[in-house]
Amino acid sequence: MSEEVKRNCNTCKFGMFERCDTLKNNEQYQKIKDNGLFDTGKWEFKENFICDNYKSIYIEYPIEVSKINQDTNMSGFRDDEIGRFVRVRPCAKEYQNKTYLGLYLGELPVGLQISHNSETKELNVRFNINPAIFVFDLKKIIYGCESWWGFIKSEDELRTITDIDIENVWYVKALEALSQEK
Repeated sequence: MSEEVKRNCNTCKFGMFERCDTLKNNEQYQKIKDNGLFDTGKWEFKENFICDNYKSIYIEYPIEVSKINQDTNMSGFRDDEIGRFVRVRPCAKEYQNKTYLGLYLGELPVGLQISHNSETKELNVRFNINPAIFVFDLKKIIYGCESWWGFIKSEDELRTITDIDIENVWYVKALEALSQEK
């Protein structure tokens, strides 16, 4: 056996019933599987088995690339809001739960998303964008993924973002409910 890491498709790895053609057609596995449902030999075999149908969710190098497609579109669904004032409360401890006045800059790149089509051998590259807010007091850009923020609609909303505001966000409620189930 080679020293490379063995890979199973999800049907091979987790399926109790052998629906994967590669596994069904393997003579060695067929001899083991007839020993019963709870035979450990079946699972040991799968640990060292390479399935033809295995596809990683990650790009595994080396790869062959026939073409690179670049998508430089950065338009976001809030483009009409660019230039509006926002209130922003950065999540990092260094900001001590303080809320700041900011200016919404639109959705700016925070990285790249890259995918590879193994059939066409094309590499697809596009920006990973996130709401960007220039915070006047900090003289820096804070991204939506690292803060609590919202557009200021009236003078009354110039108040700070409180803990109550954060606790009322739907996904915070969902996370709290999940943590209480444990």
